[in-house]
Amino acid sequence: MKIKTLWGAAIAAVLSLAIVACGDGDTAAAQTPALAIVKPTAACASLASTDLTAIGGVGSTITSATEGTLAINGSNVKFCTVEGTLAPAVGFRVRLPVDTWTQRYAHMGCGGLCGSIDASATPGQAYGCPIAQQGGLVLSSTNMGHTGSEANWSQDAQRRVDFAYRGVHITTEATKKLIQAYYGQAQKQAYFVGCSDGGREGLMAAQRYPTDYNGIVVGAPAFLFNVQNSLHHGWLARSNRDTGLSTGNLVLFPAKVALLHTAVVAACDALDGQTDGILSDPRQCHFDPATIQCAAGASDTSSCLTATEVATATQFYNGPRDPVSNRRILVGGPQYGSELGWTGVFVPASATSTGVFSEMIVGGARNLIFTDATPPTLDQLEFTEAFYSQLRPRHALNDATNPDLSAFKAAGGKLILWHGWADQHISPINTIAYYEAMQKTMGQTAMDGFMRMYLVPGVAHCGGGEGNPNMDMLTAIDDWVLQGKAPTAITTYRTDATTAAVTNSRPVYPYPAVAKYNGTGDATQASSYRSSAALVNAVTPDWAGTDMFTPYAPAPL
Repeated sequence: MKIKTLWGAAIAAVLSLAIVACGDGDTAAAQTPALAIVKPTAACASLASTDLTAIGGVGSTITSATEGTLAINGSNVKFCTVEGTLAPAVGFRVRLPVDTWTQRYAHMGCGGLCGSIDASATPGQAYGCPIAQQGGLVLSSTNMGHTGSEANWSQDAQRRVDFAYRGVHITTEATKKLIQAYYGQAQKQAYFVGCSDGGREGLMAAQRYPTDYNGIVVGAPAFLFNVQNSLHHGWLARSNRDTGLSTGNLVLFPAKVALLHTAVVAACDALDGQTDGILSDPRQCHFDPATIQCAAGASDTSSCLTATEVATATQFYNGPRDPVSNRRILVGGPQYGSELGWTGVFVPASATSTGVFSEMIVGGARNLIFTDATPPTLDQLEFTEAFYSQLRPRHALNDATNPDLSAFKAAGGKLILWHGWADQHISPINTIAYYEAMQKTMGQTAMDGFMRMYLVPGVAHCGGGEGNPNMDMLTAIDDWVLQGKAPTAITTYRTDATTAAVTNSRPVYPYPAVAKYNGTGDATQASSYRSSAALVNAVTPDWAGTDMFTPYAPAPL
């Protein structure tokens, strides 16, 4: 199996955990502004003749336009599904509701290195949302210019551009043209919903194409793409080898990671004022893995960490520093409380595994990141300030870290940014650093007019984890765009894996506020919490790539 396919499958598995429910039943539906349902004015089959040449170029074609039903939440919803290719190879799928369109459109972001077209009938971060569950959205998705089975796509300059930003943009333009052709009118509101690389895509749109969407929901963004997929995953992969190179023996395995997690929670759980197994802000924690190191000469090391395991865990938490200047090389790494999610990423999936996923990530992204004819391998990465000279040439192409969103704000756009504190793939510190860069560039007052950020305790990459991974972001952005109602508290939920019944609910508040237990009432109910001041007020430390979070001109179109 190709690296790209493995990456895409793994990210898809992660994203499938991100069930972000839309509202509290009838309450959410009542809060959502009514937009009249609009029926088609053209036959579905007629969309096959829509000319997309002006959007995608010569060779752009629609291969099918067929009507059928899709099951959503137990009901059959009728869609007109249009599939095609925008030149040279941007595959797309657009689903247009036949009887239930509420004049809203949402593009669904793609995770990993993409390479496949999302077949979902609802946005991945809006499962259960009344608008989505009733088939009220036109939905679009794209493979971003390649398929996962193509071995060398990242060596082609046009394919790199299509992946970086063009694929999503032209798919959005094509979708809007199909909406006009099918319904005889344009959409009233256009949204973007994505997580991981989908989050990068959403921020890229806000920065490069500020009028594409009225509202954007960004989760756990892989927006620091070049650093994330080289030095970040490279450091984690090599730290878990006893020689510091991929040829060494793996050090930390799942059983010891579970042991480490238990110790971290025991040491830091109560720092936020509540003992619930969840760290509200891991930056409060300063756990030292050496406190659970095995005694010298111990014959049974099953319930403690060896000196080598302690060193590896410490490297995970602390990250690399330049050997000369001692400057931090990465903005952030895995946070305390995220340990259980490490398995399958930079800790092997089982006791018999011989490699880690982070190694494949570095290998799969080399040709996208570096301009070298022969890009650096995992073992050739250098954790130094000087190495950033190799990451900057394609910074403006791949990264979406420009903190100046003035044009998006001026266009009336709204942005919701969220990240799980227990993310095992992308550090939430990255997202905090971006928020701080926006403060410096735009000012808090300007930010408050169009964006909110939420950090969700205990939630892993795009979902899962020990926290509450389910939340309503689509209604929040829709209410803000249509009613001017800025989101405040958003309720997060945890559900039973078998029955899907809600077992825990808790609010999250716009950063930097945190939820605090009232001290009375059911601690599993959101009503028992209130907004409280930040637990940590420290600014993100200086690091070698700080300049990547300053305004820059995008790579040429």
